[in-house]
Amino acid sequence: MSSVLAICGLNKTYDGGFEALKEIQLEIRKGEIFALLGPNGAGKTTLISIICGITNKSSGIISVNGFDIEKDYRKARQQIGLVPQELTTQAFEKVIDTLTFSRGLFGLKPDKQHIESILKSLSLWDKRDNKIMTLSGGMKRRVLIAKALAHEPQILFLDEPTAGVDVELRKDMWKLVRQLRESGVTIILTTHYIEEAEEMADRVGVINKGQIVLVEEKSALMKKLGSKQLILELQQPLAEIPEALKSYDLSLEGSKLVFTYDSNNPNNGICDLLEQLKADNIRYDDLNTKQSSLEDIFVNLVAKQ
Repeated sequence: MSSVLAICGLNKTYDGGFEALKEIQLEIRKGEIFALLGPNGAGKTTLISIICGITNKSSGIISVNGFDIEKDYRKARQQIGLVPQELTTQAFEKVIDTLTFSRGLFGLKPDKQHIESILKSLSLWDKRDNKIMTLSGGMKRRVLIAKALAHEPQILFLDEPTAGVDVELRKDMWKLVRQLRESGVTIILTTHYIEEAEEMADRVGVINKGQIVLVEEKSALMKKLGSKQLILELQQPLAEIPEALKSYDLSLEGSKLVFTYDSNNPNNGICDLLEQLKADNIRYDDLNTKQSSLEDIFVNLVAKQ
């Protein structure tokens, strides 16, 4: 699959010496949903701001659909739509006017049908003549998304798009994201709602302290780094783990005994553990298993770094 965004050796150092980004190497495939995860201050917004031409890079090369973001700035920027974290809108403008103006900024002819389609897909059509200042926070967020789509970009950046919005809007947004991907638009999102990345993303990248820690297919990542837990509901709580069981990766959580094991290893030790529990006369009423989530994997990766 061809790359729609290529980043090579990207660095950003602010006045005072703070290194926000360090030797970023990243390629985004055309038509994929790519989730960029990282803790606060990891460099997510700085990276997006540089790609979108809001912040200057210190060094490195970035190309968007083959256009260099410095040498071919206008052509590169026209490929990109950005939905920022902050609600930055012209308060006294009408909703439909701000979309029309945004489209014109990129040199495109007016297209009433396209604008109408965007507004309807985001449940904004009945608000088209409202001034933005009269809208709720959730509706203003929808307007930002609509503005980003007005010039028909090939890449859409969603920087924490569902932060502080209601469940209904979140569902509408992800429905729209799927539709955009089906139409060929590449989606790059940052989010604190890791369950959304787990559900939506094709690939996941983790950034921490200005460095890309990992880029992996989501399914392969969860298979490779995900662990499973066997959870036993004990009949009688244990004060501590018995000596005979200390060779196993066990933890006590109240009346639960939790065994963590590698789900890809056929010799995972479950049978041996159950035999040892029987020999030690440790009885349980129930057992179940739990697969590591993307959030567990993310937290572990950041902690290790």
